[in-house]
Parts: sequence; structure tokens; C-alpha cells
Amino acid sequence: MQLARQRLSALQEELGGIEETEVEMTEIMKHVDALQSILGSTKKLKISFSSVSRSQLTEMGLKRIRFRLNDVALDARIATSSIDSKHIDALCLQLTQIHRSASRRFEAEKLPVAIFPEMRIASGDGVLVKNTVTQFEVWLTGNVDYGVCTYKDEADRATVLEAPLGELMMYTGNCIMLVEAKRDKEMFIDSMPEATSQAIALSEVTGINTVRYCLSDGTKWMFHVYTSDGQGNRISYEGPVLTIAQPHLEDFKKDVRRVVELLYHWVCLDPNAEL
Repeated sequence: MQLARQRLSALQEELGGIEETEVEMTEIMKHVDALQSILGSTKKLKISFSSVSRSQLTEMGLKRIRFRLNDVALDARIATSSIDSKHIDALCLQLTQIHRSASRRFEAEKLPVAIFPEMRIASGDGVLVKNTVTQFEVWLTGNVDYGVCTYKDEADRATVLEAPLGELMMYTGNCIMLVEAKRDKEMFIDSMPEATSQAIALSEVTGINTVRYCLSDGTKWMFHVYTSDGQGNRISYEGPVLTIAQPHLEDFKKDVRRVVELLYHWVCLDPNAEL
């Protein structure tokens, strides 16, 4: 209906000033408005995260902006990082074993981080997203592959893991980061609308204006930031594709180190902090 109305409006402007068509076009627009009003009051547009398209993100009022990572700042952060190199070595070894189709367990450092597989952002009809300029409305439904957050006190661990989303924010030490995981055979970039719509929904539910999220198939990684304001402006800042080299290549450990540092930054630091 939105698309039909836009095209009819364009036709009406094109035919403006022609007496023979003005009356007919006015009547047509009245019928279109009436039909749109009827449909709008009787049927909700519901879309699952996995079905959201780029054009629908635009209808939600989203503006996309590409950003580049500051390699100098990232290298400086790595040089002064609190992440112990032994954990990077262990992770690299584990990834190598995975590439060789073998399994091996490593003891992970105990940090106050909670991971929520198949995290449900909302129940029922889903999350209402409205474009305040065009009045376009859509209900987003579905789950997120992973939600990740830190929490303030180890004593809160059990509560954090069982808390509903509305109460979870009471215990988190930072905003929840979303991770959308894809199989390595899937079209990686094509999954961006799914990940971005999840960030939009989380922002709407929690009232948080900044949501950090990432998209990964294990080898390729994209880090994004979604922001919104009280005027209904929505922006997704989309980073470049980072690829982890194969374990036998020279850059393997360096690539892993960069991704780990970015993950740490996306999960643990203040949403407004600069990289």
C-alpha cells in the first residue's frame, strides 16, 4: 500500500494542472487512503528478523553509514591490553584444532560475562517499530543467536542467567551486545539486515539508544553500532569485513588478536567510547 500510494502521488504530481485528470486522480487518492486506513486497522505487518530486507530497513527510517577502524588506535589498545597473551595462544590452538576437525577443551578465564543463546527479545506480536515521518509500522519477531553482557557481581550470576530481558538491565555492567552467527556457506553480507533489525528491536524494547552488534561466520567478522534518538532518527554504523587467516598462515595469530580485542571493546566498554 505504501508503494502504491507513493507511485500514485508521483503520477498525480506529473498530471497536475491538467483539468481532465485532476478530478479523477483526487477520487482515486481518496479510495487509496480509505483502503489503507482499513488495512492499517485490521492487519499488522509482522516480519521475522531473518526475512527483513534492506528496503524495509529504509522504510523504518534507517540510515546506513560505513566506518573504518582506526588501526593505529587498535594497535595501541592491543599493546596496553589487559587480556593475557596465554589466552590468545590457547584460543589460537583451539581454533587450529577446530580447523583440523579435532576437539580439545581448554580452561577459560572466569570473567563476569553472560551469554544467552537464542535470546528472545520480545514475545507475542513482537516489537513495534514505527517511522515517525512516514508512519510506516512493522512488528519484528524472532530470536537473536546470542546476547552477550557483563554483570556487576559474581553473586548475581544465577539471577542474570534466568532474568527476563526487562529485568536483566538491572544487573548488567554494560549494554547487551548482539551476535548473529552464520554458517560459512551462507552469503555473509546478505545477513546484515537480519542483524540490524535485531539491534533496532533491542533498542525499542530496552529504551537504550546505542546497541553494539556483530555478524560472524567464525572466519569473517563485521562489527556494527546502531543508534537512535528521540526524533526517530535511526542510524547503523557498519564496519569493514575482518577475515581471520587460516591457522597455517603467518597472520593467523595477529588476526585472532584483533578480533578478540574488538569483541572485548564491543562487550565491555562504554557504548559512547571511541575505539
